[in-house]
Amino acid sequence: MEGSLSFIPHVTPMANLHRVTPLILISFLAACGDDATQEASGPETPESPVLEGTASPMDTMLHVTIPLTAVGGSGVTGEAMAMHSQDVVMVILELDGLTAGMNHPAHIHAGTCAAGGPVAVPLTPVTGLANGTGASTTSLDADELRPSQSYFIQVHAGDGTPVACGDMEGHGNS
Repeated sequence: MEGSLSFIPHVTPMANLHRVTPLILISFLAACGDDATQEASGPETPESPVLEGTASPMDTMLHVTIPLTAVGGSGVTGEAMAMHSQDVVMVILELDGLTAGMNHPAHIHAGTCAAGGPVAVPLTPVTGLANGTGASTTSLDADELRPSQSYFIQVHAGDGTPVACGDMEGHGNS
């Protein structure tokens, strides 16, 4: 699917992480409400019923999956799921093959996996669980990433050695 965004109708997460990811997303979406607008508008009025065919917040977010492949024989693989709204990008990392108890720093870098590049945005580190899996979630402002710039996601071992990498399609990568 080179040169195009990869849309996923549903996520096929690893191990039991699929039970955690929806809860994280629901918490994120609930936190996006605007209480100030509600307070300024006066007394509460009953909400209108949801009409069939009305788009939910999930329907208005762009879902992209970025495969993360092992670097240097590390055995660490996984995926990054990026959910874009107009203002926010939520990045969920799900990895397998991690060292139990080790903190694995992760970043979005400018450039490509093949060419490398500087850190553009730090992501929440992933801690390896006893079964070798791990996950993290990071929320960032959508304007932190320029559409014309090539980016990649890289996960590192505790000593900074890259262990997994994946190019972010649609961000300058063709």
